[in-house]
Amino acid sequence: MSEEKRTLIETFLPVDEISAEAKKEKLGTAKPRTFEMHYWWTRKPLITARAAVLGALLPADFDQREFKKLLGLEHVKVTGKRAHNYDIPLERIDQLKQEYKKVWGEVPTVLDPFAGGGSIPFEAMRVGTDAISIDYNPVAYLIERATLEYPKKYSDQLLQDVEKGLNWVFEETKKEMGQYYPKHNGNDVAAYIWAWSVKCPSCGFDNPLVGQWWLVNRINKKFFLQPKVVDNQLIISIKSGEEAPEGTSSGGKGHCLSCGAIIPKESIKDDISKREMDRLLAVVISKKGGKEYALPSTDDIEAFERAKQKSIQNWNNLIQNDLVALEEMPDDNRGTIWAKVYLKYWYKLLNPRQLLLFSTIIQKSREYQVLLNKKYDPEYSTAIITYLSFILAKLIDYNSRSTNWLRAIECQGHVLASRGLGISWDHSEVNPFVKSSGTLITINKSILDGVKYSIQKLNNRGNSIVKNGSITQLNDTSSIIVTDPPYFDDVQYAELSEFFFVWERKILGKSCEHDQIVKTEDMSIGGNRDKNTFNKLFNISCKKIFNALKDNGIVVLFFAHSSIEAWDFVINSLQKNGFKITATWPIHTESTNNPIAKGNASIMSSIIIVARKRKSDKSGYIEEIQDEVKAHLIKRLDEFWRYGLRGADLTVSAMGATLDIITQYSEIKSYTGEMQIKDVLELVQKYVAQYVLDRYMKNASGLDAATSFYLYTRLSQLEGMPFDTANLIAKSMNVDLKTFEKQGLIRTIKGGKAQGITLLNYANREVNEKQSLIDCVQFVMATFARGGFTEIERELATIPFSRTEIKDVLEALMSLPTEDPERQIAQKILERMGQSFPKQGQTGLDNF
Repeated sequence: MSEEKRTLIETFLPVDEISAEAKKEKLGTAKPRTFEMHYWWTRKPLITARAAVLGALLPADFDQREFKKLLGLEHVKVTGKRAHNYDIPLERIDQLKQEYKKVWGEVPTVLDPFAGGGSIPFEAMRVGTDAISIDYNPVAYLIERATLEYPKKYSDQLLQDVEKGLNWVFEETKKEMGQYYPKHNGNDVAAYIWAWSVKCPSCGFDNPLVGQWWLVNRINKKFFLQPKVVDNQLIISIKSGEEAPEGTSSGGKGHCLSCGAIIPKESIKDDISKREMDRLLAVVISKKGGKEYALPSTDDIEAFERAKQKSIQNWNNLIQNDLVALEEMPDDNRGTIWAKVYLKYWYKLLNPRQLLLFSTIIQKSREYQVLLNKKYDPEYSTAIITYLSFILAKLIDYNSRSTNWLRAIECQGHVLASRGLGISWDHSEVNPFVKSSGTLITINKSILDGVKYSIQKLNNRGNSIVKNGSITQLNDTSSIIVTDPPYFDDVQYAELSEFFFVWERKILGKSCEHDQIVKTEDMSIGGNRDKNTFNKLFNISCKKIFNALKDNGIVVLFFAHSSIEAWDFVINSLQKNGFKITATWPIHTESTNNPIAKGNASIMSSIIIVARKRKSDKSGYIEEIQDEVKAHLIKRLDEFWRYGLRGADLTVSAMGATLDIITQYSEIKSYTGEMQIKDVLELVQKYVAQYVLDRYMKNASGLDAATSFYLYTRLSQLEGMPFDTANLIAKSMNVDLKTFEKQGLIRTIKGGKAQGITLLNYANREVNEKQSLIDCVQFVMATFARGGFTEIERELATIPFSRTEIKDVLEALMSLPTEDPERQIAQKILERMGQSFPKQGQTGLDNF
């Protein structure tokens, strides 16, 4: 067996600089163009993927400044452009290959068995290595072929032919469909604002279900719809002003504009399912000076009705020619695909005009494939048709009964902005033939930009092999495996990707290798797969990765989750399957759309886990390892704090840090026979909470549970958080979350299917019983706000805590943001108490 040589990622990674760049890369126009070619969840920023791959390839003693340069960080400073635009010169690639050989004896092939959107193999190819890209999901497989394989194989000729195909389909579709999108008083319509219409069970009035009546709500531009019922008829007008009327739906219920009665959820469900009636409320006009808003004209309404009639008349023909997605939406035990409650089949997410548009694009794409087959070989024709199928994938995301007009920025939103699939009460439809967000013009540009980007970045670089398969059948081997596996219950890829696939496969036809998305081995919680399924598949995955890894090889694994349960799965699987962790790094890679999570309650970081095969077995006792974990964790927490990690990110990083210790043991025992790894992970949260409190307070160790909980969550900016996160923090302080709710310190909230809690500050709660220190502090704040410092002096005698204890908490609250009401009132009280404090902007005791 050859000697194991350490790599750079096991000793060094510029976490803060990579994270700062990754945040910027994920914003708007800064994204790599391939990301905009087709939507995929949790794509890793390219800066992060390159850091993981290059760090695993290079020797531990490689120059750190040169490594940053290779990542493109210097390119950012010099050009102001994002790091992913930086291409390592070809002559430098040749030199780097010699560095790779110092560690590996060859230029290794990088294997990614969960390739998803393809960020990792893409960057592996860019730094001069070959890549094997594998994913179980057929949509991910299509994206990987379009991103990695076709651009590398066919280069500039591909770009020219894809552009010809996109233009041909656009023009041919416009010839047939343009009549159904007429101008409005001589101007182009960018979008149509619709609302589902349901009958009131009390009076029979047909009500539009509207979440909000705003058309645009910007600082200097505010227009809304004003509904009025006259002689049992709905009259709508457009108004300007600061206050729009309240919507007619919330929490799944509606209320009648005519009689004021509540319209129950079941009535709405029944009405939409049977009548499928939506009402055109307004049109968005596209002008050189910006967007304008108008009520629909007779031409607007008649054009839609003509499309509807044609859709009805051609229904049998559409079915016979397989132009409609008749498949049922999948069942889902998590309730993420809640559109199925109202609309059973995928095609019902489209109104009749949208359905006619989609079927026309499918038909024209098929016609174009016939032309291609006469000119090119089947493989090249399939490559071009793959990009044409992406038209529908992009369009369904931006043009359905699930899309919204974004009032704050005046553009079309997309369905998968949230990790679920619902219908929208008020929804928007785009005119596909004008230049605006979500239209065919912008969609075609996104696809072409993605193809061009891939061709430019992969020219004269490494090669790729793209495979569609399950990790349970993994047969490839490599010295370097870099991958980003699914995160427990984060995204249910199998069910949600059907949203695209049911349409794409109608263009791809026989060239598509799958008739449907198989879900049995999808490694996520959703559909009919529970946490035990995930646990089993993750364990199998670790075993397969172990077998695929050469003896002295290295695995780089991304993971992001705040759940003890998820981390327990990860640690147990890695440990039991023979891995030891040689390094962990927290990197900002994620975004969240959790309606409960606010601020630092959102998981924004992934943990990069670097692992090797454990060469020997040793046992340890959890009680002894616990002390080792604590000592190691305190050291790492200082490091994480310097990186700027706070809140849930700090906790996730701490979870990852425990891997460094626990996975050094092949077996962990207990003197009592009771303690498990998850017990250690729960202690991690306790250490994190104490660490944070110690940074802000002089006497944190003696605080009661309620005060510790409140200060920790407030100082970590966790004012609103998912229930599981809040419960974990409460458990680490040996108290039940319900106790805090009874004390009035928190309130349970719900956002869709999610449940969470929100903290109540002094202005939002009434302190009746002064049981804890935080009760008394908030009582003092409320008293000061009501009657000033004199009133506080009178009340201090009724408080079972000393002035010093009150002062200590007020000092800690001075580390909140300057605009925070509790920080402002704490400063006023402390000034009256004769205290002198640091200048505005203090962030902790370190700054005193």
